[in-house]
Amino acid sequence: MNPGLFRVGPYVATIVFFGGLAVRYALAHRRDRAAGFAEGQKLFIGGRLWRLGVLLLFVGHGAGLLFPQQILLWNTVPVRLYILEGLAFAAGIAALAGWAGVMWRHLGRAAGSAAGEVADAVFLSLLFVALLSGLLTAILYRWGSSWGVLTLTPYARSLASGNPAASLAADLPFLVRLHVFSSLAALAAIPFSRLAPLAMVPLHSALRLLGRPLSAVRRTLDLSFRKHNPLELLWPEED
Repeated sequence: MNPGLFRVGPYVATIVFFGGLAVRYALAHRRDRAAGFAEGQKLFIGGRLWRLGVLLLFVGHGAGLLFPQQILLWNTVPVRLYILEGLAFAAGIAALAGWAGVMWRHLGRAAGSAAGEVADAVFLSLLFVALLSGLLTAILYRWGSSWGVLTLTPYARSLASGNPAASLAADLPFLVRLHVFSSLAALAAIPFSRLAPLAMVPLHSALRLLGRPLSAVRRTLDLSFRKHNPLELLWPEED
């Protein structure tokens, strides 16, 4: 894969993800958001095993990005390394099994809009590639929790600093590069899929929290204006 994909691709995926969610949120009416949330929940919220697998994968990847030194220290003891790797692999298997259930519901549902169906299919396909490539990487290139924090964590941090070290990802084996690329592509596909209303829930909650102090300030200013209305000094009411 072209190293440029790992230099520019993460930024493009992030912009498309947040920008797409913001546009969908702004254009959708409250009733449409509620209906989209119910539809997305019905399709993408699976059983406990699926949710637990996805949650553990997010927590594991997040821990590798935030606490690389602690992960390396944990892995210095072989038994703890085996436990961590085994738990990560089991989470990947659970997520892949859950993906199969989601895909089955997607294929068995009544046909909706063509654009929505295509977007869901693209997202689910990319998600499958990301999960499968991650599992194959764990099988073929063992101890990924150790070498991952030595390569992919610095790569992710270089992206955050605005100076991407693309070679850290571009020089990794093909399966690892495929895993990174398909994960980013799946992220960019979310705003166009029926998963978007679920992803917009945190955005809606954040806007509500931000809106409360603004509403309080507006009410205070309105009461103050009514109490000290300068127009009354210019045009006092006649008796």
